[in-house]
Amino acid sequence: MKKSWADQYFFESLSEFINRLHEDRGGQLELLAVFNPLERDELIPQRPPIYLLVLYNTEVDFLKERLFLKEHDPSGLFEFFCYSVEAFRNMLRDNNPIALIARESGLVLFEKGDISERL
Repeated sequence: MKKSWADQYFFESLSEFINRLHEDRGGQLELLAVFNPLERDELIPQRPPIYLLVLYNTEVDFLKERLFLKEHDPSGLFEFFCYSVEAFRNMLRDNNPIALIARESGLVLFEKGDISERL
């Protein structure tokens, strides 16, 4: 029998991170998904890091935003891939492996409207 996410080692940290992200970037946040760029069949690794895709409705400075997100993750469990929706669409069009894996095997945790259907 599979365990529920509430039983997983990352659940509390993920919940806290999502709340912090929503407080600071809620107006810009379009999609938050968990995925594993290293192993498609294992969405959640047995140990950190856990990979999160964060998409915004505005342009994103990848390095600055990663630093911002790291500051909002005191647990240190998460690695972030953060892009604008438009940049992510371009990555998909260019067959970027990270983008393709995230779209094909990622699990959406938060989404505004039906953004995942329009990628």
